[in-house]
Amino acid sequence: MTDFIESNFIREVELLKALVRVPSDNPPGDCARHGEAAAKLFEGLGFKVDRHAVPAELVKRHGMVSVTNLVIRERFGHGKGPVIALNAHGDVVPPGQGWAHDPYGAVEKGGAVYGRGAAVSKSDFASNAKA
Repeated sequence: MTDFIESNFIREVELLKALVRVPSDNPPGDCARHGEAAAKLFEGLGFKVDRHAVPAELVKRHGMVSVTNLVIRERFGHGKGPVIALNAHGDVVPPGQGWAHDPYGAVEKGGAVYGRGAAVSKSDFASNAKA
């Protein structure tokens, strides 16, 4: 397992940085752009991605602007193994004050990536992509 992680680490970090660069602050909750960017990145890695736009009236009722849910599949064991669901969300809290780096710049420094979602939410997407 260690070999797999080490051989895919750069790919995971690059995926994370690409996701951090797509703003998805909530509020205002305009997250469809991030969903589409994530879908294209996962498709580029060979995953099958289904996009499910949430109806506008439901999105607005919950105080958001746009939402696209993604279902990303990978089959293992010739489709006979158990089904495992990994869940992640792409929206992030707005950055607020005091950032030393651009909150959407995905700056990599000292072994860390700086930006909104780098530690939670968008990092979950990148970690799940190892599957």
